[in-house]
Amino acid sequence: MRAFWTTRPEACGEYVMCGQSCNIPGLEYVEAPEGRTIQTEGWLQSLILNILNTRARTDLACPTPAATFGHWSESYRDDGMHIGSRLWNAAAKTYTRVGDAVKAIETAVKSDMAKLVIMKVADDVEVVATYHRYNRVDIEITASVRQNRHVINLSGSLLSGTWTWH
Repeated sequence: MRAFWTTRPEACGEYVMCGQSCNIPGLEYVEAPEGRTIQTEGWLQSLILNILNTRARTDLACPTPAATFGHWSESYRDDGMHIGSRLWNAAAKTYTRVGDAVKAIETAVKSDMAKLVIMKVADDVEVVATYHRYNRVDIEITASVRQNRHVINLSGSLLSGTWTWH
């Protein structure tokens, strides 16, 4: 399982294969005496980023075709779990108060991260969203695996009615 989730944001993914220069951003190979392998350090943070950066299917009754999103593999799931993050769907909705939007975003990310516990990838996951002035929110995700804590921090800003994440 770990070898699959190895997207490393800091890795440029440049390597040489068969004499050709290749580039797969986020992929980092490790040359070892036994042969080439993939760097899997930070695999849990990588999995969390992959989930958050994949937009889950929308729950709108009549979405435009471009707004359906979701991952192709959802077609094959029979357990009702969604692939990707509902963060984007929650953030796209219209709210009367920013505090309501922050609560909805926090709830969506908690739902997304609960999959890690259900699938026995993590022992526990905590999600805390904190609203700051000027339409800014910080989200801290802490996943624990065998007493090791892995933390992801996100910041978002509500600009012209749209959430921007960094």
